[in-house]
Amino acid sequence: MEKTPLLRRPLRRLAAAALVLVVSAAVISASGATGLISVRVYDQVEVLADQILLGAIARIDGGDTASVRKLESLALGRSPLPGKTRSLDAATILGRLRQSGVDPERLDLQVPPEVVLSRGAVTIEREQIEQIVRRFLQEQVAGKPAESIAIKDIRVSEAVVLPKGPMAAHVNAPKSSELAGSVPLQVTFSVEPDFERRVWVSVSLERRVNVVVARRPLGRFKPLEADDIEVKALDLAGLPAERIEDPEVAIGKRTRRAVDSGTVLRPDLLEYPPLVKRGDRVRIIAEKAGLRISAFGQVKQKGAQGELIPVVNLDSNKVVHARVVDSQTVRIEF
Repeated sequence: MEKTPLLRRPLRRLAAAALVLVVSAAVISASGATGLISVRVYDQVEVLADQILLGAIARIDGGDTASVRKLESLALGRSPLPGKTRSLDAATILGRLRQSGVDPERLDLQVPPEVVLSRGAVTIEREQIEQIVRRFLQEQVAGKPAESIAIKDIRVSEAVVLPKGPMAAHVNAPKSSELAGSVPLQVTFSVEPDFERRVWVSVSLERRVNVVVARRPLGRFKPLEADDIEVKALDLAGLPAERIEDPEVAIGKRTRRAVDSGTVLRPDLLEYPPLVKRGDRVRIIAEKAGLRISAFGQVKQKGAQGELIPVVNLDSNKVVHARVVDSQTVRIEF
């Protein structure tokens, strides 16, 4: 009867030692677990960017900041289009982890069988697009008192669906367009960080500009005075590309040919009256490095002020080209 306690003591010591090992193992396991990076993937997520990043669909925690950032930036695929949904299964997510060199076994990882992703979206209605275009067109004539613009029609085919995020809209017109008549415009919507959508808009415009027109029929070589012309606001769509908009440009010149009343004056319809004509006797002047030489010459063709014309040097009987200074003088340029 007295041997029983002696047998129990070794058993008690063995049990106590085993308990210490279990506790130690639990402590070691617990301490090891605290060093793992925790990844908790949500089962439903709204994404904003074009790429699906692990950090956008999961909560990632851990003491190794560099590893956490690497996991957060891991791309899993393309996001759905704005307003649409798609799903990712657990196998896809685990496969992307392994492809990026991450061992899922070394993570405290929780992944649902399926993750449903939706792309946040906003709709830009056709009326809103019209307002964007109207503002652009008004800006084109802002600060130009001689111009006005009337928008007859704006045609937008459809509304635009964009992802959520900071958005900017930019309107582009064809480079060769004067924004008159029927004009196609491209409206580009940009959403940060990396989404862009373009839509074409057709507009019908009446853009009026001030131009100089003949007040009455004008004969050939008619010197223009102030009462021969007037300024009218006309639709740009029917105007020539080269036109005179400032009456001071026309006054003092003469017509090259007969001009009907109401004709929009162009530079090619007018010329300065010639100061010299064929056969006129003029003085030829040549100057260089402080040296001045003059001789008499005879004009070979008519010329206005500043025009380069042929003149015969009466001393040498040679033809030179000189620029008209006034009705009695021409100058040779070196």
